[in-house]
Amino acid sequence: MKRNFLSIILALIGVTLAQASEYVYTPFVREGVKWVYYYVNEDGFYPADPVLGKGKVYMNLEFKGDTVINGLTYKAMHKYHGDAINAQNDTVPIYMREKDKIVYAIVPDGKMYPDCPIGNSFSADIYDYTREGKEFILYDFNDPVAYWDHLVNQSGYDDQYQHSYTDTISLGTHLAKQYVGNLSGGDFRIIEGVGIDAFSSYTLDFFMVLPTGYSTYYSLSHVVEGGEIVYKGQKFDESILENKRGDVNGDGEVNITDVTTLIDILLKQ
Repeated sequence: MKRNFLSIILALIGVTLAQASEYVYTPFVREGVKWVYYYVNEDGFYPADPVLGKGKVYMNLEFKGDTVINGLTYKAMHKYHGDAINAQNDTVPIYMREKDKIVYAIVPDGKMYPDCPIGNSFSADIYDYTREGKEFILYDFNDPVAYWDHLVNQSGYDDQYQHSYTDTISLGTHLAKQYVGNLSGGDFRIIEGVGIDAFSSYTLDFFMVLPTGYSTYYSLSHVVEGGEIVYKGQKFDESILENKRGDVNGDGEVNITDVTTLIDILLKQ
């Protein structure tokens, strides 16, 4: 009897492990996920952005709510500081929708594409679309390598994207495909459900916001889903987790303003 019971337990464990390692396409545009970034705001080739705090500043990107634009339904991507979307520092720099593994995006008036680092592109056409408020393709997960190569070629960029290999990685309870290559001498990854994760071989981080005229460099730390870290970026920074405890408004300090921000969040739910 004990032996049969043990066999059943082992069989159930085997089924659970098999399910956990199953490949399932993960949509990029989905709610309940946080992309945790940080940006380094320092004097360098360009002066530091005077609006932002000096040094390393943390922020989150998260889809929340539907918005209809030109008859199409998009999800708003909120960019905010603190543990949850709040009225104090929340902005929406970009709207996205996904269909047949293609991610479409549109930038609202008054914003620029570099305000949201989740899908950096070298394509001059995309920057034109952001200024004109037109929809553009941010990702094509049917063949990310071909699409990214197309964007780099369009830009007239000197270096070419060199694809190295495609494999799968653990993303929460299942596997997701990642496409690993090289651009400008740095490791460049396009990951289903995550997007771009890049690490430059230069001393500067990958994403530099030049249109603002300031030296601000964005880096992906990690992705959170269901309260768990499902992906750690090449620039994962564990100190972000420590610094955020109690710092609801993301100003780097734990004080009475965090309490008022939390109250405001709870009242709006």
